[in-house]
Amino acid sequence: MNDHLTLISQQLGERLVQSIHQENQNEIHVILRTPEDTGTVCSFLYQSLGYRLVTMVCSDERENEECFVIRYVFEPGAERQSEQEPQDIFVLVIAKIPQSADPKFPSLVSVIPGASVYEREIREMFGLIPVGNPDTRPLVLHEQWPEGAYPLRKEFDIKTKVARDKVKHQNYLTVEGEGICEIPVGPVHAGIIEPGHFRFSIMGENIVNLETRLFYTHKGVEKLAESMTLENALLLSERISGDEAVANSMAYCQAMEKIANVRIPNKAMRTRSICAEMERIYNHLGTLAGISTDLGFAYGSSRLNILKERMMQLNEKIAGSRILFGVNKIGGVGIDILRHAEELQTSSISIRKDFDKVISMLRSKSSVIDRLRRTGIITKKVAADLQTVGIAARCTGIDVDTRRDHPYAAYREITVSGRGETPKQRMAHRVEMQQRQGDAMARFDVRVVETIDSLAIIQELSARLGKDDDTLVLPGITERLEPFGNALGYAESHRGQTLHWLMIGKDTNSIFRYKVRTASFCNWPAIENAVLNDIVPDFPLINKSLDLSYSGNDL
Repeated sequence: MNDHLTLISQQLGERLVQSIHQENQNEIHVILRTPEDTGTVCSFLYQSLGYRLVTMVCSDERENEECFVIRYVFEPGAERQSEQEPQDIFVLVIAKIPQSADPKFPSLVSVIPGASVYEREIREMFGLIPVGNPDTRPLVLHEQWPEGAYPLRKEFDIKTKVARDKVKHQNYLTVEGEGICEIPVGPVHAGIIEPGHFRFSIMGENIVNLETRLFYTHKGVEKLAESMTLENALLLSERISGDEAVANSMAYCQAMEKIANVRIPNKAMRTRSICAEMERIYNHLGTLAGISTDLGFAYGSSRLNILKERMMQLNEKIAGSRILFGVNKIGGVGIDILRHAEELQTSSISIRKDFDKVISMLRSKSSVIDRLRRTGIITKKVAADLQTVGIAARCTGIDVDTRRDHPYAAYREITVSGRGETPKQRMAHRVEMQQRQGDAMARFDVRVVETIDSLAIIQELSARLGKDDDTLVLPGITERLEPFGNALGYAESHRGQTLHWLMIGKDTNSIFRYKVRTASFCNWPAIENAVLNDIVPDFPLINKSLDLSYSGNDL
């Protein structure tokens, strides 16, 4: 941490930076002198140091600071992590945007293409203009949303009934040429899924362009949290996306615990990690089953769905919820799984045995392999430019995993592949990562490996459950909070890194600002590249292989 602090201080200097200091164990806060210096500082981190932009957090702090504040959150990139011991650090570049009739901030898109969606979101939710971002299309608020109504400004009342504006024409990219056809799909789909609009431009059977339109079910989660107590907001975090209940609630709780500067009991940390891996397993099994369905291979899908059902029944037995609601509490966990430790051991062994048989069978079918290989390719450059996370990144050779790079809960004590490796193992893992092609086959393979790893983690941690005291929750967390304390919480869901930035309100049982960035928000833009030169009937397969969430995106 000190090496990073020294390096950044030496390179940036007092001309650009007002102060640099360490916060919340693994955060370096870089406060800029002026917003105009944002591009220089962020470019240095991104281009010179090889850091990744993982989120942008805007907050309306005019009440205290007389300005809006944008926090650009960076972490060491995959190449930097692979060359040395993983660096558990986040760098927050903090720019204060003076309040005015027309507040502006400099765009980073020319340097970091993945910043575009964050800047567009800030423009719509706060009314700050990203100067230099050429994409002025609506992102979150659709055409009927009136001009001048900014939901995340403090003066916007959550009870406001916004009048619908007249419908404005949505500008889609027009692809012209002989033989070009356009196919609009959705937002209403022929299935029990949430709404999303996909506009394909095709030549013959090949897709030459795809534009996505999401946020039809935007729920106002971040605004709603500002009207809640800390305990009620925990319940809200679980429901951001039902199949990521453990990951999202864990990230929320860890942000709170960092603000309070406490360490929860070992038993609680192991319980969190076990449940997080159980969540990962049942979701990966479901996605692999869905891939098999889209391949037209019903037998494989049935076998995998049986395994998923076995996992969900185990979830219910140990947590009282098939999708693991109620696991996390502020300061610990709400369930005691020690009495189920033996069953966790035997079930993970049994499921691994049956899982190996199903995967071996799937891999023996040439019809399965042929459909997956070279389908839905995301290149490493595209994945890096868009700052993708999770499997969408790992399948291209970008070796990022929050469990290893920023160890939380019990992941520091894990010894299975991909986390607690020796330098030799890490190098072998890196070589294997670089050989991945970024196609549906790679995403299939990564899910298989992660499912096996997760079963091993459950075996390893469940064997240690009885080695500590029986404390499940550390009491008095909320009493340690101070007004406007803030911190970043994080977890690795089955889709990838999820980040929750939290600022406590003036009343320490309230929230001033709650910013959530799930893996889906980063990864949805990648699908527009993944489908290029494939055919329209392959879209469901590509979509399922990425396993993107509408609800987790449409906050």
